[in-house]
Formats: sequence, C-alpha cells, structure tokens
Amino acid sequence: MRKLPRNLTRNVASSCIMARIRRNDVLHSRNFSLVEFATWAKAQAAASEWLDEAKATLPAAGNARDRMTARNTSGVVGVMLKTLERDGDTSYAWHAFWPGHTSGTRWGIDKYGDNGAFVRACLSRQLESANRDKIEDAFLAVKGTAQYRNMLRSKQLEVN
Repeated sequence: MRKLPRNLTRNVASSCIMARIRRNDVLHSRNFSLVEFATWAKAQAAASEWLDEAKATLPAAGNARDRMTARNTSGVVGVMLKTLERDGDTSYAWHAFWPGHTSGTRWGIDKYGDNGAFVRACLSRQLESANRDKIEDAFLAVKGTAQYRNMLRSKQLEVN
C-alpha cells in the first residue's frame, strides 16, 4: 500500500479517506466515502482537491517550534525535568532539548541545585547550545539579574 500525502488518512474500517488540516488550533476535516466515490483513487483525488481549496482559504500554518503545549510541565518550552535511576538511587536533572538536538543537555540538580540547573537548562534551550562552557559563561552573566529571576518565575515544578 502506498503512503498517502500529508493530511490524508485511509480509514479502511469506515471505507473512507479522511482529510484533516489544523489552523490556529481549529481542526478542519471531511471524509470522502467509497460509497460516494466508488474507488480509493477517486476518493483520494477528491480529498486532495478539497484540501487544496481549504488551504487557500485558511491562514498560513504557524510555527510550532516554541509553542507551549498542555504536555509541558516545566513552564519553559524545550525544558523538562528528568528522573535518573542508577543502582537503586534516584536523582533529578533539568533537561534542555531543541529541534535537531533532541538528546539535549542535562543539568543535575545534585550538582547545580534546583534553580541553578533549571536556569542553565533554560539558557541551553535559548542558545540552542550543548557547549557547557558557553552555557556556564551565560549563566554567570545572568545570575542575580532580572532575566535570571524571570526564568525562575516561569518554573512550574519544584524539586526538594
């Protein structure tokens, strides 16, 4: 079976091609049934045509790169709290990641403290850098400033 174009799904159980597109968190969708179009190819062609028409009337797709989602628990996009288990011991680290560098950088709370690790992770994300020397220099430059306090205000989790 060939892969369908983006925004189209073959729903075999319902015998239809589903066309879906989301703009500004609003889903626009339509089903193209085999009952109406007789073949998968005709249903897919109709769905593709509908998508082209819908895209022309909808606003351009927004950039989801720095969008806060409901899954975010840290308060900062691209920063999350990691639980690390080693030899029965549990420790925590603030982990920064960004597109193209999903492995990111981790800043251990045992070593840097909760606030220090969090701010370093935020800076790693902002600078999109895994260079620890660069992040440490940036940390020393912002420590005690309004920017430092603003980063800490955005933090939604506390580790004790």
